[in-house]
Amino acid sequence: MRKLFYIRDFDVSGVGFNALNKSRKDLQQIYESLSFQRLDGKDLTLQDEKFQNLRKNSKALSGYVDSLLDRIDALCSPGDFLFMDFPFAIKFLGFSKLVSYAREKKVKVVFFIHDLDGIRFRNTFLNALDSTCLDMAYSLISASKEMNKVLKESLRISSRPKIVEYEYWDYLAKDIRNTKKKALLCFAGNLSKSTFLSQLPPSLVDRGIFLYGKGMQNNYLGSYQGEFDDNQIVQEIDGLFGLVWDGNSAKSCSGNFGTYLRINASHKFSLYVAAGKPVIVWKESALAKVVKAKKIGIAVSSLDEIPYRISSLSLAEYEKMEENTLHLRTDLITGNHLKKVILSATD
Repeated sequence: MRKLFYIRDFDVSGVGFNALNKSRKDLQQIYESLSFQRLDGKDLTLQDEKFQNLRKNSKALSGYVDSLLDRIDALCSPGDFLFMDFPFAIKFLGFSKLVSYAREKKVKVVFFIHDLDGIRFRNTFLNALDSTCLDMAYSLISASKEMNKVLKESLRISSRPKIVEYEYWDYLAKDIRNTKKKALLCFAGNLSKSTFLSQLPPSLVDRGIFLYGKGMQNNYLGSYQGEFDDNQIVQEIDGLFGLVWDGNSAKSCSGNFGTYLRINASHKFSLYVAAGKPVIVWKESALAKVVKAKKIGIAVSSLDEIPYRISSLSLAEYEKMEENTLHLRTDLITGNHLKKVILSATD
């Protein structure tokens, strides 16, 4: 009988409360709920330093790969499945070695794709490394059909790996209703990279936008509400709608971070749904299809459109969006959505 294993990703210090650690911890809980066996022996917390400082983390990583190779030998049999995050929160030498060794042992590697950093930062060297590694997988769990296209056309992944989409993250949380609606919008995340916040249209600022997270800048518009841990923020976040936007412009999602939303599933979307907030997304983002299909918000080309679009909504239309959001929330806060996706990758 096949066995299901996973390797727990690293915890990263110094990043504040954001999707990097939350998404990975939630995945671990979901794997455990599905009776996956953990392959690695202990939790590792590594230092941030922009996720690249191998020297500071080398002591913690010493012997890490060899210990995992030994555990593959001791615990895994041909036909078993091994789930891994892609990429790990901090890149480390030996990642591809683990994958190739597992494959030699006829263990089926499944990558849960968090990001394609070579695509996001337009780095051809990183794309080449990612392509080689991803093509060794049995299955790839991708963010969207748009990401699938990038995997096939830009990274030239062969037809061998099976690809399934998760479309949006789950956000494990207590089932406590958030009813805070003082502000028109709420926006949460790594604020330091959200430079469009310095260009918010006055009509939007006047209606109220509350900001949450690390990296608030002096030139940002909106009302800063502070930083909260991953569980508390679900109850603290305040707004009629949650905003999913990125990049350096309020006119469109632009730059590396903004255009990346065309293929990626932003984790803040799931935070808002966990809080019961309908969402506003960029019309060209992958998430726009989810919003339209689930009828849980609106999609706009520019932030300038938001005041008019919201003003044109009737109370009944907003309440229906909210009702649909709460319906989606049920599976999202329990992990039931991703459980189905994960198991489909083993078919």
